[in-house]
Amino acid sequence: MTASFGYYAYPWNLHAPRDELRHMQDAGLGHLTVAASYHAGKFVQPRDPRARVYFPEDGTVYFHPARADYGLLSPRVATTTVAQDTLADLCAADIMPIRAWTVLNHNSRLGWQHPDAVARNAFGDPYPYSLCPAHPEVRHYAVTLCADLARGYGVQALLLESPGWLAFAHGYHHEFAQVEVGPATAALLGLCFCRHCVGSAGAAGIDAEALRHVVAGHLADALGDSSEAAEARSRALIADDCIQRYLGWRCTVVTGLCAEIRAAVPAAVAVRVISTCQRPHAAAIWEGHDLAAIAAVTDGLELPLYQPTPDAVADDLRYVLGLLPDGVTPSAILRPGPPDMASAAQLDATLERVTGAGLRDLSFYNFGLLPTASLDWVERAVAAFGEIAR
Repeated sequence: MTASFGYYAYPWNLHAPRDELRHMQDAGLGHLTVAASYHAGKFVQPRDPRARVYFPEDGTVYFHPARADYGLLSPRVATTTVAQDTLADLCAADIMPIRAWTVLNHNSRLGWQHPDAVARNAFGDPYPYSLCPAHPEVRHYAVTLCADLARGYGVQALLLESPGWLAFAHGYHHEFAQVEVGPATAALLGLCFCRHCVGSAGAAGIDAEALRHVVAGHLADALGDSSEAAEARSRALIADDCIQRYLGWRCTVVTGLCAEIRAAVPAAVAVRVISTCQRPHAAAIWEGHDLAAIAAVTDGLELPLYQPTPDAVADDLRYVLGLLPDGVTPSAILRPGPPDMASAAQLDATLERVTGAGLRDLSFYNFGLLPTASLDWVERAVAAFGEIAR
């Protein structure tokens, strides 16, 4: 059985949507996943004649919401979509299935507007880039956004990114520290102890306020002593049953949100979850992602297999497949260029591993960011490994 391939893309790179879709179809591609809700960034676009370096508006949506019941948090339509509704044009073209890439809790615009809705670390410091999925209004916003998007546009699927908490290190503007923060200490810094988490965890039988004091005391020492011994103490704390129970509770919060979204979206529109914003997948639990549980309440996982070698991709994929029941096959995303891949041969070797493991729905990231050489690698790979799914 051959694979079906597609691209991830930003709407601001698709200046002539119908023509772009025709070119992709001629190259053998069978679907397109386009951003419908997205965050800020700084993107180098080597082929875009309108902007070689682009800064999208923070925390905006690239469709026109129709519902009026969003509550405290409300979407803002991006200026580019006011000028041209690219998502509507792509769907109306009826050339290939269009999937909506929907970023949920990574939203600094809403975080700065609503500081009570964001994650807070053990010291109480807010993380404006990370809306807290334990907050009732955050959950309402996510469910309403997805239902609105799915009913208003003819998309085949929603691809949900960041339904959980964001990790401590997530590329916020000009992140800076003059102390070494190891991965275990950073993981603890990423835990949310906002009032909604503390209250909801308490209702589940977890004394999150006491745990917050323990974590805060540990982090105060660890940030003052960036030695390997301090990092070892962070690893030991993570292994403690109290932390593990808290991580387990957080997973129920995110799984529940994903289930709410699936129930609110029409059955004809698939709901899949982008499995992690970290590497490797073993770190997904720190986002509140129980991968098997999320797959069970939605239409499956889409795995960002962003690794520097085919062996590393195969190892990461093997880890996820080991968590899923037999017969449950995820889809995946690959980056056929820097920082992951350096040649067409590396792409081919990676595809051999991924398709050999049974994956048949694959996407490449990102149409507007890849140089021409990488697009050539993709076209040759599609010809060798896939065909349009019919």
